[in-house]
Amino acid sequence: MKTRPILIALLAACAMSVCLNGGRLAAAEIGFPLLATLDIGQAPHQISFSAEGKYAFVASAGSDWIAEVDAVNFSLLRKIPAPNVPLGVVPLADGRSLAVSQFAGDALRRIELQQQRETGRLDVGGAASLFSGPLPGNRWLIVSEKSNRLSIFDANRFEILARYDTGNRPFPAAATADGRKAFVPNYDEGTVSVIDLWNGHVVADIAVGPHPSGGVVLPGGNNYAVAVRGENSVKLINTASHEIVAVISEGIGQQPFSVVTGTDDRWAWVNNTASHDVSVIDLASNRVTAHFSVPKIPIVMAVHPSGRTLWVASEGDNLLTVYAIPDMPPKAMPLNEDAAATQVWVMGMIHGRHLSSKRWGLREVRQTIRNINPDVVCAEIPPANWATAWPAFQKTAQVTDDRIRRFPEYVKVLLPLQAEMGFVIEPCAAWTREMALLRKTRLAAWDNQDRYADSREAYAQALTALQTAGAMDIDTVDDPRIIHSVAYDLAVEAELSLYDRYQNDYLGPGGWSNINAAHFALIKSAIERHRGERILITFGAGHKYWFLQHLRRQSNIQLMDMQRFLPPPRN
Repeated sequence: MKTRPILIALLAACAMSVCLNGGRLAAAEIGFPLLATLDIGQAPHQISFSAEGKYAFVASAGSDWIAEVDAVNFSLLRKIPAPNVPLGVVPLADGRSLAVSQFAGDALRRIELQQQRETGRLDVGGAASLFSGPLPGNRWLIVSEKSNRLSIFDANRFEILARYDTGNRPFPAAATADGRKAFVPNYDEGTVSVIDLWNGHVVADIAVGPHPSGGVVLPGGNNYAVAVRGENSVKLINTASHEIVAVISEGIGQQPFSVVTGTDDRWAWVNNTASHDVSVIDLASNRVTAHFSVPKIPIVMAVHPSGRTLWVASEGDNLLTVYAIPDMPPKAMPLNEDAAATQVWVMGMIHGRHLSSKRWGLREVRQTIRNINPDVVCAEIPPANWATAWPAFQKTAQVTDDRIRRFPEYVKVLLPLQAEMGFVIEPCAAWTREMALLRKTRLAAWDNQDRYADSREAYAQALTALQTAGAMDIDTVDDPRIIHSVAYDLAVEAELSLYDRYQNDYLGPGGWSNINAAHFALIKSAIERHRGERILITFGAGHKYWFLQHLRRQSNIQLMDMQRFLPPPRN
């Protein structure tokens, strides 16, 4: 084992870093001081961490062992035997075992740490590669290069949950944070397979160029970034449209192998295996702003759970190196206690019925927005869709995205008004196509399968009782003065609470509480980014009561009365 004193490493870091002309951040400003260099065996590959981040486990593929490393003091603790070229490793949920992939075999092996012995085995196909994840539920993705297969591995129960065919020679996959969609680079085909994990099928194969080798879904979930090894580039694929929306080549080194991100949304790192360096991408601009040298053939990188250190496994020099990730000022400074509270309006929309309504038509919506004069509008638009729809609209003044086009209040009112009034549009809908399909499938099962008969009957009786009691028919209301009233909110809550009680958990991410919570998380983040400004939230009227209840719990929020800003009724 070799180590370097931290002081010497700090001095060396500036010398080894290289500034790129035109970058916003010089490498010296970014820092990335080298903290440790460890000899942990031949051809080190995957790096994973224990739940609390105290230990690192590194698959030493050429030595047939797993190196256990003290991740605090950067010292090698022991070598755990793992035959047949172990490429991938992840700790299991019990905290006492590891799952290890065999590139020279066709199995995942469970290795018990105390006795260092195999206690289980799962067939995943030939040439099992690196694990990717975790997905919700402690599930992991693993590809098998010789079998052209993606497997979903449950680290809680040590079992394979599903298998999918991929293109030729799949390399390590990546998934969205909610686990709905996976992206698999097919190295020999020059494509990326997109798999809808919630509904169980391949939805696209995207041509990206020669030898795509590894990628990551970027923070926010809008784009998947894949290293295209044969072009010395990184390509960004929109997670909703599956279009290539950006290509980063300037500053990318020779034969980039993968892309990783940290615990925030500042940077992505690209390990370049032929130029033996790491490119640093500033995610705010999607530009390489710096790079720094590392030992030969950096094949795998990982960020420590703390977000404070970047770990690099270099199989050319058989070394593991650890670099500090510097602190940066927070994006949003704490709000001054004396500052004015953020003003927030919640406007209930009726979508397609705006086209025919004489009381809450597009003319009234347009005038209401003008009366409010917002700085920011939180719209019922998915961020991934907006990432491609907004640039297209700016160029052509046309809306081509199917999801946005179904809302006339956006196509005919909000987007034209943005050009006139200059407010910021924040996309805050958590809806995804995969979520909608899963919800549709599960509702069909609910409506037709005998096992749900008792629940259907109980739901129907509760709904009938509510209607008998004289509940408001919320689906026919188009008067904005009623829609923006307490009585309307109470009626909506009474009806949808039944739907929530009987179907939320069953529907999963598309359930009423689940989707509202996901919407509100995006809204809350937008409010944090725009403190002190005038913020208008425009969502379907049914969501309004849910948002208002949660907004009332927020500090420094002044909820505004919509009634005061509605235009007078038509004559």
